Amino acid sequence: MLEVKKISEKITELRQEIFVIQQLIQRDRKRNISSTFMGELWEIINPLINMIVMVLVFGKMFGNASDKLFPLYVLTGTTIYGLFTSGTTMCLNALSGNKNFLIKTQIKKNIYVLEKVLLAFRNFLFSIIIYLFVIAIYRISPSWTWLYVIPDIFLLLIMMQGMGKLLATINVSFADITYFYKIFTLMLMYGSALFYRMDRLAPYVQDVMVINPIYMAITIARVAIMDKTSPSLTMWLVMVVYAMLGYVFGTYVFEKESDNIVAKL
Repeated sequence: MLEVKKISEKITELRQEIFVIQQLIQRDRKRNISSTFMGELWEIINPLINMIVMVLVFGKMFGNASDKLFPLYVLTGTTIYGLFTSGTTMCLNALSGNKNFLIKTQIKKNIYVLEKVLLAFRNFLFSIIIYLFVIAIYRISPSWTWLYVIPDIFLLLIMMQGMGKLLATINVSFADITYFYKIFTLMLMYGSALFYRMDRLAPYVQDVMVINPIYMAITIARVAIMDKTSPSLTMWLVMVVYAMLGYVFGTYVFEKESDNIVAKL
């Protein structure tokens, strides 16, 4: 009976946390343009606009005249990069932006970070609509290898959760981290092969790019969707290692500073 009671309490607690996350997501949507029809529409077409701009600007420079799938190549990169940057950037204010909740309620602090990551994932699902539309335009037939994208995105979300905890914790004591993180994400954009082919880079540069987890997440998706082949074991190892390291380290810092967060706010 005691075990059943504990399980029941855990289920009740989980339901409460899910309800809180839903309420926080609705609140954040109302705070920005996504609460309007045009805002929702913009979330859907924004990836397409980014793809068009990058193809027009970089197509002649980095593309290949015989490569008709270059727009899809770019869209795959910008969509996954957008998920990572939007989620981790929102996590910066996950704690500092919920000061009143932290003071007045007993909600677990990690819920605020998780909500930001899930909100970014929700927006990512909207962008998938445009992605499928582009796939239909190029008449790419479905393949079972597309299923590899599921664990790929899952590992990316785990890493985002860990980085989100780390960024949210740092932002409580050092608010200027926001400006430095913008520079970091800009560097990350140019280092993730969003709009250029890797074979145009020197071999040693290609070796360095492999250690970039965002580039690796993008590459896995491109290989699975565009090439319709299985990503290599090296790709998966890089993603798993970075996801675990990012989550463990971020969680460690978050838990270590957890008791001091409210006082610093």
